Amino acid sequence: MQKDMGSRIRWARQLVEPNRAAFARKLQVGRTTLHKIEDGDRAPSVFLVAELSHKLLVSTDYIILGTLRGVDGEMAAKLLEAHPELRGHRGTDGPASNGDGSSPRPRKRGQAS
Repeated sequence: MQKDMGSRIRWARQLVEPNRAAFARKLQVGRTTLHKIEDGDRAPSVFLVAELSHKLLVSTDYIILGTLRGVDGEMAAKLLEAHPELRGHRGTDGPASNGDGSSPRPRKRGQAS
């Protein structure tokens, strides 16, 4: 699981910022720390997962589980094009949408779907 998370982080990072050292600076972590996380030798903290998801335009579910649900539409398309194996993950039917490009509104507690 740790290696898979690292791979998904690397895949998204390469699309956003190909230079690992520059991206590590943006995260305020060392280049070797980011390298170890991407290689699966070190697990990111929950705080770093949240920061990564924000900076990489992906969801925490993408980083942890490999689903594209909640991932920015353009980023999801680029990730699927570069890594078709993401299509096989449960819940990877693309970003949530209403079919018209807009995101569904969150339901209020107790509201039927």
